[in-house]
Amino acid sequence: MFFKEVVASLYAWDLLDENVDHALDVLQRETRTNSTYLVALMHDEKRPLTDFYYPHNPRRKVYWTEDSRAYWRPSPDGYERIKPRLSDSDELAGTDWMQVLIDASRARGMSVGAELSHTWIDKERTRTELADCVQRDVYGNPFDGQVCFNNPDVRAYAKALYVDLAANYDIDYVMTCVRGFNPGRGEGADTELGRLVGTTHGGCFCDSCQARAEAHGVDWAALTERLRWLADGYDRFNHKQNFELRLLLASTANITSLLVELPELYAFLKFRADSLTEFFAEVRTAVKDVSPRTDLRLNHYAGHPELMGLDLRSVAKQLDSIRSSDYAEQSGDPARMEWKRGYLHNIRRTVGLDMYFLSAVSPRPKATPELVEQGVRISAECGADALTIGHYDGSWLDCLRAVKSGLDKVGIEIRPDLPMWQRAAPALDGNPPHEIVPSSRS
Repeated sequence: MFFKEVVASLYAWDLLDENVDHALDVLQRETRTNSTYLVALMHDEKRPLTDFYYPHNPRRKVYWTEDSRAYWRPSPDGYERIKPRLSDSDELAGTDWMQVLIDASRARGMSVGAELSHTWIDKERTRTELADCVQRDVYGNPFDGQVCFNNPDVRAYAKALYVDLAANYDIDYVMTCVRGFNPGRGEGADTELGRLVGTTHGGCFCDSCQARAEAHGVDWAALTERLRWLADGYDRFNHKQNFELRLLLASTANITSLLVELPELYAFLKFRADSLTEFFAEVRTAVKDVSPRTDLRLNHYAGHPELMGLDLRSVAKQLDSIRSSDYAEQSGDPARMEWKRGYLHNIRRTVGLDMYFLSAVSPRPKATPELVEQGVRISAECGADALTIGHYDGSWLDCLRAVKSGLDKVGIEIRPDLPMWQRAAPALDGNPPHEIVPSSRS
């Protein structure tokens, strides 16, 4: 059995604190890593994410990341209204960390890429001069940090980010795990019906979404009126709506019957999915125009992607590869590994056999070497073409070593000469990838 790559992520502060060559030495020796990527635009988050303190950072116990900062040198001419914000850190500012990782990785014969993480604009700006660029719920309230993919300025910014990295750096792929449409209350619901109804508190209902929906024949006024009635039910002082919602959730109704009953809800879900597919299609066209060899990769992390507007089958047609971001190992729960198996099967089923597919394992607490080894095996059994590590900065050494031992026990060879199995995805010709379904109510 063969994997093309073992891929590891690194952050700018990892390269600063541990020295890039030391980090790559450890990764090559303990995990057989032959590909790296920099989280080049990073959101606001404590590192390490899953433990109190770093397990092997020699300079600090924790690191508090800046909010949505870029750690390369953006080309100023490529951006319009929205521009990436650079680091304000005295330690990190002024260094092109993307180039640092490229130089060190290429010297070892590694492939190398960049990731644009969950949020692309800092909350300071989305709450002030860029407030019109964020998603809004059915009441008009903004979701901080979650940009709207139908906003023209956001689309221009997204294309500029990808093109900047693809055109100006010697990288093999650009990946993103950007948050899609806000799932509202659906993400935390414990039933399928609850998750579906909870999306009425999600995004997006902004002016840009209304304009795009109406241009495709959606009766936006009827749609928002009906969905607002459902959303009102979460407030017990809206007596009629609350009664209807509680009765619905206590009944034997299922998601199929609800979608038949409420075509507005289906139209809303379909509109969001088509919007994200259009968005990635525009990104693809922009990137391939400047760098046909650059791999477009999605870092897929959502357990229920449809709640965030992601139709994975459609979006996959605009990608070259996909990374599963399931980190079941770090739960410490062996039962969770069977969920991982099903998750990987669903991704492979959805994107097809020809898509280049990377599966992640997590050597972070509460992972054990046994679970990491099991994750390697499950990845192979579920049709992955490569392995990826999430993430080096919080990983204990025994669990890092388990990546290599897991590969050896299964008998997986690392073959970087294997093809990527890329498909040439068609660019859009000005039409949406699927017809946007209008509301049946007038």
